Amino acid sequence: MSWVAMFPGQGSQQAGMGKELLDRYSNFLIDDFEETLGWSLQEVILNSNQEEVRKTNIAQPYIFAISYCYGLEVIEKIGLPKVGIGHSLGEYTALALSGMLSYKDALKIISIRGKAMQEAVEGSDTTLAAVLTSDLEETIKSVEGLIEQGIDINISNYNDASQIVIGGSHEDINYLKSNPKDLDAKRVIPLDVAGAFHSPVVSSAKKEVEKVIEQIELKEGQFSVYMNIDAKIAELSTIKERLVNQIDNSVMFYNQILNIEKFEQPETWYHIGPGNVTAGMVKKSISSKSVKV
Repeated sequence: MSWVAMFPGQGSQQAGMGKELLDRYSNFLIDDFEETLGWSLQEVILNSNQEEVRKTNIAQPYIFAISYCYGLEVIEKIGLPKVGIGHSLGEYTALALSGMLSYKDALKIISIRGKAMQEAVEGSDTTLAAVLTSDLEETIKSVEGLIEQGIDINISNYNDASQIVIGGSHEDINYLKSNPKDLDAKRVIPLDVAGAFHSPVVSSAKKEVEKVIEQIELKEGQFSVYMNIDAKIAELSTIKERLVNQIDNSVMFYNQILNIEKFEQPETWYHIGPGNVTAGMVKKSISSKSVKV
């Protein structure tokens, strides 16, 4: 079967998720995790509350580790995917399962990435908002028009055929929430995040991430991965640069969906990991496809 493996990013976490994986994948979730990062994921899984797992430094390694193990389970059952993609953080899960990145190296990068991004947004007075629209092209034009007028917003995510995510100051986002017509949108929904990720606000995080990425070894993967920054297939010669630049550039997830559908023509799309967000994005973009969670 020709299928796509899709992995979620931050925001999909729930307290206690992955508890059933601890025994079978103790080597990844307990031994390797604690050896690499110096803290116990097992303790977090068994004892943390929802507020604790919302913290970026906890949430990102947690989501990655359990999504990786869920991916191993699915691959064991149905074989390797033809293609992998991930939403922001989830891109690291796709690359690690493909074998291009090792599990431990991905954990190291994710830990430093999460900390650096969090530090970058502190004191920025910025946030993100989902923009729901029935005319994606017109909404994008409206955002570009506001930017040309000097409004300091940007598109952080192109999620699917009916949604983008914008970043900006709390003042501008709250104004647009009350005036969605300024974006040719149906609704503007502020998100509960620490700041405007995937925007110039977090550019300062790139230096720390680049340092650790330059130290890792990449290998040929078992399957192709389409990358967030340009919706094109990962190549060993450019993966490191593209991962660094992903930090302050838009996540082109909608374009990834369209390119995979056009060039790979998969039979089925599987969301692997907590939540079901990537499955919803595919259903809204290419509704005729088989999508599973």
